[in-house]
Amino acid sequence: MLIFSWFMVILFLIIGVVNGITPYYSRLSTPFGVTVPTSHQKDPYVLKLKKAYLYQNVIGSILIAAPIFFFLLWDDEEKVEMVTSIYVTVAMFAFIFLSFLLYLQKRKQLRSWKEANGIRIEAKKAKIVIDTAYQKDLKVVSHSIFVSAQLFILLVTVAVTLYFYDLIPDRFPVHWNSSNEPDRIVDKTYVNVFMLPAIQLLMVPMMFFSHYSFIKSKQKISPYLSDLSSKQSKLFRQAWSYYFLVVTVMTQLLLSGIHFFSLFFADKGAQWIIGMTIPFVVIIVGYSVYLTWKYGQGGEKLFLNEAGELPDEVTEADEERYWKWGVWYYNPEDPSIFVEKRFGIGSTLNMARWQSWAFVAGLLAFVVLTIVLSFAME
Repeated sequence: MLIFSWFMVILFLIIGVVNGITPYYSRLSTPFGVTVPTSHQKDPYVLKLKKAYLYQNVIGSILIAAPIFFFLLWDDEEKVEMVTSIYVTVAMFAFIFLSFLLYLQKRKQLRSWKEANGIRIEAKKAKIVIDTAYQKDLKVVSHSIFVSAQLFILLVTVAVTLYFYDLIPDRFPVHWNSSNEPDRIVDKTYVNVFMLPAIQLLMVPMMFFSHYSFIKSKQKISPYLSDLSSKQSKLFRQAWSYYFLVVTVMTQLLLSGIHFFSLFFADKGAQWIIGMTIPFVVIIVGYSVYLTWKYGQGGEKLFLNEAGELPDEVTEADEERYWKWGVWYYNPEDPSIFVEKRFGIGSTLNMARWQSWAFVAGLLAFVVLTIVLSFAME
C-alpha cells in the first residue's frame, strides 16, 4: 500500500507540473486562449500570469495529494485501501477542475489587461497563411503500419493463447487490489480468456483515429516567416506521429503482457504487473514531456534563432469568437473537422461539424463496450 501511495503522490505532482507549464509550450500568440499581438507576447504581465499558473498548479497538486499519506496512519488496512482508492479518483477530478478554474482566471485577467491597455487586433493587419503542399510534404507514420502493428500484436497474443489453452488453470484472476492480492477470480471460458484481447481489438480503430485526427488537423502557420513556420509544423507532426506509434505499440504489448500474466503466471505475484506498468508510465510520460518541451505547440519552439525578432505590424487573425473559453472550437464556416488546440498541445474538434459528434459518440461507445465486456466476465 505504501508503494501505491507514493506512486499516486508522485503522479499527482507530475500532472501538476505538466499542467502548470502548459502556457510555456502553447502558442505564443494565444496564451490562455487569448490572441495577443506579437508586440505584447513577452510583456512582463503575460509572463507573470504564466509563472503564477505554474506555481498554483504545482502547489494545488501537492495539497490535493497530501491526504493520501494521512490515510496510511490508520490501522485497518482494508479501510485504508478502500478510502484511498475512492479519494484518488475524486481527487483526480478535483484537480482537473481546479486547474481549469485557474486557466479561466488567468484568461479573464489577460482579457481585462488587453482591454485596459487598449490592445486590439486590427483586421487589416491580421493574416492567415496556408501551405498548399503541406500534407503532400508531411512525412509521418503510414496508416497501414499503424494498424498492422496493432493487429500483429493481437494475432500473436490470440495464437499463443490458443496454442497453450490447455495449460490455463480452471480459474484465474483478472484483478488485483493495492496489496497485490487477486480480488476477482473467474472461470476458464473462451469469453473470459479472450476478454482482454477483445478490448485490444476495440482499441485498434480508436488509436488509429486518434493518430489520423492529429495528422489531418488543419495547419496553423504563423503569418511571419511562413516557410519556417511550415517547416516547424511538419517536424512537430512527424515527431508526435512516431510518438503515437510508440504509445500504441507499448499499450498493446502491456495489455498482452497482463493477459499472459493473468492466465499463466498469476501465482508469481502481482509484482510482475507493477514491473511492467511502471516502466511503461515512465517511458510514455518522459517521452511526451521531452517532445512537448522540444517542439512546443505546432513546433513553434524549433529554430527560434532563425526567426529573429517578431514584426510588430503582423499578427494572426483573431478567431476568438469561435473558441468557447479558448477550449472548444465551433465554426460552421470552417470545413475542417480537426484543428490545432488554442491552448496546449495537439488537436481538437470543430464541434460545428457532424463528424466531430460522430467521433464523440464512437468514443462513448468504446467506453460503454469496455464496461459491458468487463461485466460479461463471470
